[in-house]
Amino acid sequence: MSNTLRTVQRILNKKSLDIVGYFNPDGSDNVYSKVRTILLIGPKEPYFWDLFKKSREYKDDKENPLDRWSKKTIEEIAIKLNARSFFPFAAPFQPFIDWAKKCSTMGSSPVRLLVHKEKGLFISFRGALGLNEYIESPNNSKDICTPCEKPCLTACPVNALNQDGYDVTRCKEFLNKPGGQECRNGCLVRRSCPYGQNLRLRDQSNFHMRAFLSD
Repeated sequence: MSNTLRTVQRILNKKSLDIVGYFNPDGSDNVYSKVRTILLIGPKEPYFWDLFKKSREYKDDKENPLDRWSKKTIEEIAIKLNARSFFPFAAPFQPFIDWAKKCSTMGSSPVRLLVHKEKGLFISFRGALGLNEYIESPNNSKDICTPCEKPCLTACPVNALNQDGYDVTRCKEFLNKPGGQECRNGCLVRRSCPYGQNLRLRDQSNFHMRAFLSD
């Protein structure tokens, strides 16, 4: 890891955030020409949730507390680093999934969701930082799931998420039934992945599931 990445990670640690991957953008990424390295930022779990729950955004009973906290926090870090900030939930919207696929740390899972080599199917993004410094991205193999028995393919109790994709309607219908309680505490498909399955707290998963069902 370069000295710059170590410095950024030390700053992120104070907010329980992680560099989950990085890559070198080209003309197709439609970002500022001076940005030569993009760092994707995600929660540093399981510590992240306890830190966020202490925030003003979590307690103020207004909409989108996690997005508001993320935007404020990552923008402040970007200013310290003289970097650009990008978000998957705020304009100008950026193709975070496409960006993730350019990182050596992530790839596609058998159920077509992104999978991370450490965080598994619970990989998520709070934002990204665009650095003017060129930090060469490693070009490692993305065969993250090759040695796995692939329990994700059969973990969904109603087969809403499998190798054919994601049936959102079927998923929500089941979540709203009494039998869906276990899934509301964390998607069983995501929890079946051997990578990172013990990192995401159930309280955090429940928060995301409530937001998902309210859409």
